[in-house]
Amino acid sequence: MAVHAGYARYRRALLRAGVRLFEMTRRVAPANPRPRRGVGSSASSLHAKTFSIDDRRVFVGSFNFDPRSARLNTEMGLVIDSAPLARRIAALFEEPVPREAYEVRLGRFGGLRWIERGADGTVREHRHEPGSTLRRRCVLWLVSRLPVEHLL
Repeated sequence: MAVHAGYARYRRALLRAGVRLFEMTRRVAPANPRPRRGVGSSASSLHAKTFSIDDRRVFVGSFNFDPRSARLNTEMGLVIDSAPLARRIAALFEEPVPREAYEVRLGRFGGLRWIERGADGTVREHRHEPGSTLRRRCVLWLVSRLPVEHLL
């Protein structure tokens, strides 16, 4: 929750700067999940940060763009100077990724909106982070006010 709170405070600035932002959707767990030992909570997931820059470069890695990842963690990332690969990554964000993730956008009055695209072509707009409860949003707001960003 603390890491998510640290990220969440930057959404508006990223969107205002022209970043197209997608957030993973939570998938329904299988009916008979295999026991998982020592790999974190059931809500956690392994994921890479992947994006293209100016149809010329690609970043792929586990590195989080925060002080902790820069100084303490062993996470890493690659910057690849390849226009063909950058264009291919950008193309993924035009069709497959929007179907599999929420696109975060700014609403008319500056509020955040999560856009969900269904397989049948339907589009649904969420005014709150999908899957969140009022309690979770309140805790997230409180945690985001703590001066712990350098620890995240």
